[in-house]
Amino acid sequence: MKSVNGPVLSVSVTTLGCKANQYDSSAMEEALSAEGLSTVAFPGPADAYVINTCTVTARTDSQSRQLIRRAQRANPRAVVIVTGCYAQVFPGDVEGIKGVDYILGNPQKQDIFNYIKKGRNPDADAKVVVGPEAQGALMGLRARGASGRTRTNLKIQDGCNKKCSYCIIPRARGLSRSLTLEEVEREIDLLVERGFKEVVFTGIHIGSYGHDLTPARDLKDVMMLVEKRDWPARFRISSLDPDEVDMEFIDILKTSKKICNHLHLPLQSGDDSIIKKMQRPYSAKDFYEKAVKLAAEVKDISIGTDVIAGFPGEREPEFEKTFSLLEETPLSYLHVFPFSPRTSTPAYGYEGRVDPKTVKERCRRLRGLDTLKRRKYLNAFIGKEAEVLVEGSQDKKTGLLRGKSRNYIPVVVQGGQGLENRILRVALKGLDGQKGMWGCLLDNTET
Repeated sequence: MKSVNGPVLSVSVTTLGCKANQYDSSAMEEALSAEGLSTVAFPGPADAYVINTCTVTARTDSQSRQLIRRAQRANPRAVVIVTGCYAQVFPGDVEGIKGVDYILGNPQKQDIFNYIKKGRNPDADAKVVVGPEAQGALMGLRARGASGRTRTNLKIQDGCNKKCSYCIIPRARGLSRSLTLEEVEREIDLLVERGFKEVVFTGIHIGSYGHDLTPARDLKDVMMLVEKRDWPARFRISSLDPDEVDMEFIDILKTSKKICNHLHLPLQSGDDSIIKKMQRPYSAKDFYEKAVKLAAEVKDISIGTDVIAGFPGEREPEFEKTFSLLEETPLSYLHVFPFSPRTSTPAYGYEGRVDPKTVKERCRRLRGLDTLKRRKYLNAFIGKEAEVLVEGSQDKKTGLLRGKSRNYIPVVVQGGQGLENRILRVALKGLDGQKGMWGCLLDNTET
């Protein structure tokens, strides 16, 4: 395989954004390795670069452009391919960056090798391979990982049918599509065979999993499959909207031996008038009641949330409602985002934009609340036991192993060699910084 400037022997893939995008990058790396290319860590140097972009906020757009330019500086003679959501939605912006050879939409990720094989684009302008026909969700690429690793994502769904007023992702990812339940089972078989001990079910909107299938399915079918098959691994659900958590879901989760007691439950705003403007299908009361019910029914559950500060029309009373609701709700952490206006979304034209200084101050307060929530949650586990999946080998400087508990607490522990990729009993002793804990191994017997 030769480019304009010589043979392409190595490729570097870098990623911004969500777990679904991370999954796509892993799948592209595996596909390229199967074709004989070596993959190297970004920024290389490499003979070809694939920048898998995100466009969820203006900040990620900027980060995407920075990564493109960083790749060009690392090797000006390399093939540069830009794909992902920023490339899908704003190909014209990417086209204006000098040195980009090809701009691929999300569905074209599965053709990545063919474009690398073409080599450098001899034309002055980047070749854009994005159009209206490229709006379908990407389900063709599969990532199965290398043997011996610990945790992995499994994308069971892509795309989104919701129309949240601030969100551009449905335009970038297309309508919701799902793997069949049989395909999910087959993918889990392959991942477990390769040694993974934790599988994270992910997608753009996994709460809509299976609604497009015939016969229709839902996420609870996947949960019941996991319980029935009893694979030697544990499973984690990445994120669900509050309206997608019902009593049947809670009943499965609280009795499950395989599904982790951790759930991300995005709120975005705690004021009903703002939630309505966001076109989100629940109320602040719904969110609170679901979180309280989960905390009461599912032992030691970790519940996280997303919140947007400074949505158009958010005055002090609306913000204070959000802050108070988050204070009162049994949450273990917050992800805080300033409102980012995205062109081609309804919220872009909404009146009542909030002053940037005010938005910054609200983010500061929310992040302070996040620190308090994390500390309170972690303190409750001092003196308790946890099942920790050891994710990394012994650190040479500290002698510590790193891993995560079932309820997603980062844990460091003193241990010897050979404990990586094992789920071990750990006594939690204290806090390790603001986001994790340290503990002691109770024994080396896997749970």
